[in-house]
Amino acid sequence: MSRRVDPALTKRALSALKRAADKAKLSKEGLTDWEAEFLGSVEERLAKFGSAFADPDKGQLSAPLSLRQGLKVRQISKKGEVEGGKKAHAGFRAKDKPKTATAAKPVKPAKPRKPLARKTGLTSTGFKPKKSD
Repeated sequence: MSRRVDPALTKRALSALKRAADKAKLSKEGLTDWEAEFLGSVEERLAKFGSAFADPDKGQLSAPLSLRQGLKVRQISKKGEVEGGKKAHAGFRAKDKPKTATAAKPVKPAKPRKPLARKTGLTSTGFKPKKSD
């Protein structure tokens, strides 16, 4: 029984492998022999078969990578990321403007609210439960 894997998903997995390899090569540790062999063999199977695994118990049949293979690719990719993560953005505020203190808005007193209509369609005036004495 052959599996049908979307070629777009296969292409996406191949690009993810290449990105992970590039990131890991730029890291301090670099790619280990095992990681380089793993990425090479997975890339070869994706190019040849469109999927890198055959056992349906290891992942979705429509996926090009098994669950573990995807996990290892993410780990290799994460290895090359900068420790600081993403930089915080200043937003749309002009950098040359001085920060000014904003005046606190006065707090409005809470108003008593009317009861909401029930979801049964009866309004609050149409239904009044009996008071128990």
